[in-house]
Amino acid sequence: MRTAARLLWVYLAGALCSCAAPAPRVSPVAPEGATPVGPFLPEARALFEGCTPVPDRADSRLYRCDGVTVWLTEREDLTPEQALKDAQARITERLGPGATVVEEALPLAGSPWPSVRVEACEAEDCRAAGYASAITGTLGRVRQLGCVVQAPVRPLLARCLELLESLASNGSPEGETLGREALLVPPRLPWRALAVPDGCLLAASTARAGRIRCEGASLLWSLYEPAQSQVTERWRSQSVAELVDALPGAGPVEEVPCRLENLDTRCARFTVPSSEGPLLVWAAAVTWEGRALFAACSHRASEPPYPAVCNGAFTLP
Repeated sequence: MRTAARLLWVYLAGALCSCAAPAPRVSPVAPEGATPVGPFLPEARALFEGCTPVPDRADSRLYRCDGVTVWLTEREDLTPEQALKDAQARITERLGPGATVVEEALPLAGSPWPSVRVEACEAEDCRAAGYASAITGTLGRVRQLGCVVQAPVRPLLARCLELLESLASNGSPEGETLGREALLVPPRLPWRALAVPDGCLLAASTARAGRIRCEGASLLWSLYEPAQSQVTERWRSQSVAELVDALPGAGPVEEVPCRLENLDTRCARFTVPSSEGPLLVWAAAVTWEGRALFAACSHRASEPPYPAVCNGAFTLP
C-alpha cells in the first residue's frame, strides 16, 4: 500500500497529438495563468520546448518532455544527504524490482554534487533509467532533483542532464515560488470548496492543483485556463499515461462512461496492486467555465466507488 499511495500523485499533462494533416501548434499548457508571459520564463523556453509542467505539491513541480520525466522539489525539512536518499527511492520505486543503483557525482549549478544513476536493464537492453541528486539551494532550502527516461535510454539521459542542470541552477522555469507560501487552505476548485475528511491529509493545495490522501483512497486535481479542446485531450491522455508509468504493476487501462463535476465524459480506469488488495483508479478531464479540470480518484477495488475524499467530483452516469 505504501508504494502505491506514495506514487499515486505523480501525474503529468500534455503531449503532441498525432494528426493525419498538419495542425496549428497549440501550447501543451496554459497560455495564461502560469506566469505573466506564458508557461515558461523567456530564458527557459528554448530548453523546455515541448515540455508540459504539472503541479506536484506546493513545493514541487514535475515536467514530461518527450520521453523524459524530470522534477524539482524545494525541501526545507531535509539535508542534501536525506533529500538524495528520498529522490533515489522515488526513482527505484518507479522503475520497479531489479533496478540497479550507481553512485557518482554530477556537475550541477557549478559544483559536483553526490548523485545516483538508476537503471532497469537486462544485459545491454535498458527499458528505463534515471538520475537523482540534491543540492543546497537558496533560503536554506535543498533542491531535490530527479529524472526518469524510457527507451531509447542513452540519448534521453543526455536530455535529462540538461534539464537537471537548469533546474539546479535556476529553479522553476515558470518563475513560480515553490514552498509553503504557495499553499491554499482550505482547498478549492474555482467554482466550489472541497472538504478534507477526518483522518485524511491535505498533501497539496494551490490555485492550480491539489491532492487529498487517505488510507486506501485519494483525490488529485489540476486546472489550467483558458481551456483549449486539443490541449485538454492531450493533457488528459498524458496525465493518465504518467499515472500508469509511475505506478508499478498498474493494470491495463479501460475507458468507461462517467461524470466529472456533473459533466458527461469518459474515465480511464485501471487497477494498482497494494499490500491490502488492488486499488481502483479513475481519471478524467472536462472543460467548464473556460477552465480545464483533470482529476483522479482512487479507492480500494473491494469497496464502492467514489468515497468521501473524492468530494462528489466523480459520479456514475
